[in-house]
Amino acid sequence: MAMIDTVDRFFARLLRVPPPPQPAAETLDAPVACEVDSAPATRAFGLSLLISGLRCTLQYIILPVVLPLIGFATDLALPLVILLDLVALTLLVRSLRYFWAVRHPRRFDMLPLSAVILLIILLSLGFDLWRLVA
Repeated sequence: MAMIDTVDRFFARLLRVPPPPQPAAETLDAPVACEVDSAPATRAFGLSLLISGLRCTLQYIILPVVLPLIGFATDLALPLVILLDLVALTLLVRSLRYFWAVRHPRRFDMLPLSAVILLIILLSLGFDLWRLVA
């Protein structure tokens, strides 16, 4: 249990969420009723996944393949993809912050998937910014 508390506090600090209050000594044995509304967190997490999927579809299918086939190419493609990267990144971090702020019981279940998606978005954003500058 101490390891989970340590990891919980680490991610709370990383996400800049106030750490959960320490339970008083006399209430350690008392059961804690915790009703968490998971709808906002689920919506934010789902929206960040949707934006990531839209970004990938635009970046790897529509912009390089479909637009040149119909004879339409634009210089706005790269800034559009960068904007979608930033929106997906913002929504993903926002949903993680919400999971930690309300101490959602499944926050550790979302962490591995969020970490992989975060890494992919950051690598894509870095590559896109490098292409924009170069």
